[in-house]
Amino acid sequence: MDWLVVKAFLTMMMIVGLMFALLIVVRKYFFNKPHVSNNNMKVLSSLSLQPKKSIYLVKVFNKVMLVGTSDNSIAALGEITDDETLEMIETTQQKKQIGGFAELLKGLSLR
Repeated sequence: MDWLVVKAFLTMMMIVGLMFALLIVVRKYFFNKPHVSNNNMKVLSSLSLQPKKSIYLVKVFNKVMLVGTSDNSIAALGEITDDETLEMIETTQQKKQIGGFAELLKGLSLR
């Protein structure tokens, strides 16, 4: 009788562990903050430093700006003007573009 209780407990812990791992994978790949863009402005990249504190690389018309945000403020940290750096940013952005949900699934299945 004791062995059945231990076996049921271990099975339940394995199921909870698998559910937790699945939650982490789903949050990582499917619930990322979307990068908002339009014709004149585009968020190229973002980095979360702490809860509610982030740095964004934003393209506004033909300028690329580094912007910091927190709970109650937004600050321009600088502007990227170096042509080599701008070209590298554009190249990186072109590589990151994903063709939709089907392409994302293909990428996950190939790993």
